Amino acid sequence: MDHKALQLISRRVAASTGDARRALEITSNAVGKCLDSLTDEELQKEVNYDDECMPLVKLPHMMRAIREGMPMRHADVISGLPQAAKVILCIAVSVSQVWGPTAEISVSTLKKFCVEASHHSLMDDLGIGHIMSLVEMLIDSGLLLSHSGQFNPYDSNPKLRIGVQLDDVEIALEESLLKQGFYRALVDYVRRECPRPSSPN
Repeated sequence: MDHKALQLISRRVAASTGDARRALEITSNAVGKCLDSLTDEELQKEVNYDDECMPLVKLPHMMRAIREGMPMRHADVISGLPQAAKVILCIAVSVSQVWGPTAEISVSTLKKFCVEASHHSLMDDLGIGHIMSLVEMLIDSGLLLSHSGQFNPYDSNPKLRIGVQLDDVEIALEESLLKQGFYRALVDYVRRECPRPSSPN
């Protein structure tokens, strides 16, 4: 099991009930989600601890289990995200504010703003593979949705939209990230540079 996944469930349970049995229950659910995602061939495969596919149970599995077992405020979900995922979310919300709450946002659009933000020293450069894994994490957390209904990490340029009420996410961002100058500057930059919705990407 990914150490970050264990840290996440430990923090979440400690902040709510503090009951270790609850943490074990949700961790068991995460293992089940991992099993559901594996093919019969993968389930039969013998793996070693130094195998590149290890750990098998990863952060997205735990995030899905937590979302089902521990309903949380959007601000709490956002606060538990890695910084790079928070950056992607801020960009997606900012684009949605310009294009409208139901706008389809392509991963290439997110990538473009990530690149521009890195040029302005707002963040480190992110490769497309890293961006896709962060998008998948945000989908697992319920904050983004795949336009097709099923996120395919092998799609060259999937379309996304905000997964919950845009107003709710905006309020959650104001409560958490946008009090920090880094994220405020990022959001202001994307709103300023985002093309108007005449020909959305």
